[in-house]
Amino acid sequence: MDDSYGKVFKMIRESKNMSLKEVAGDFVTPAQLSRFENGKSNLSVDTFFYCLRRMDVLQGEFSSLFDAYFQDQDVRLSSQLYKSIETGNIGYFKKQIREYQERFEENGRKSDRVLIAVFHVMMNRCDSTQIIPEAEKEVIADYLMSVDEWCFYELWILSYCARALSTKLLELLCSELLNRTQFFHTITENRQRIYRVLLNVVSILLDRKETIVAAKFIHSLDSLDIMEGDLYERQQLKFAKGHLNYLQGNIKGLETMKKCKEIADFLDCYDLSQQIEDTFTHLQICNDF
Repeated sequence: MDDSYGKVFKMIRESKNMSLKEVAGDFVTPAQLSRFENGKSNLSVDTFFYCLRRMDVLQGEFSSLFDAYFQDQDVRLSSQLYKSIETGNIGYFKKQIREYQERFEENGRKSDRVLIAVFHVMMNRCDSTQIIPEAEKEVIADYLMSVDEWCFYELWILSYCARALSTKLLELLCSELLNRTQFFHTITENRQRIYRVLLNVVSILLDRKETIVAAKFIHSLDSLDIMEGDLYERQQLKFAKGHLNYLQGNIKGLETMKKCKEIADFLDCYDLSQQIEDTFTHLQICNDF
């Protein structure tokens, strides 16, 4: 177990004003727990989960705190990565490609190789003249198809690479997404990630005017029954339905889209509002209302 777990564990214990003895109970000695917190030894999985329960901390809650505390150590969560996308910092991604190529040559990890492909996609997002080699797209597809149960990592890859993939490949991967995230559905935060990936893909398909495939995944989203508390996702789905109706020749779809824009503006959902604005521009619709 990474010694970083002990640091976060200690931070949580101290924030709850609990002693080592209180957390250890009868399952482990305070001395063993202290060594774990200081990175000098590990705990068994059973012991670790037992101690979390003693602190009334859910496993998912611990994972979220761990990710937040050490996010800059994971390139997928690094603020530098997202800042580089926003600022078009191609140099950052070229550096990452070199470093992960060295890692891959040293240890042969599939996850390192697929990250190289993802960085190629992100470079293209920064500068469309940066061509994504077809071989890199194949690496992404092959990796996703090789994993039986998709979790955060696989959803992250598909979300950020979707626009670079062909419609045929997107249809295949999103169909597999629904089959390979069954365990994921039981966790609220993870279920939201599935919504967002599918909504992102639907938006891409509608931009391409691939109405038949988009309608298929809108139906899938309906069957997932997005909860009322997920207002942002429900609004995105409503807009996608309006967009689909408009592309199919139903003028009422435009009114739905405009209503979604009004609601997004009213709720200060700037990203969604801009997405809708971009769609209107793409469709060459006058948005003066």
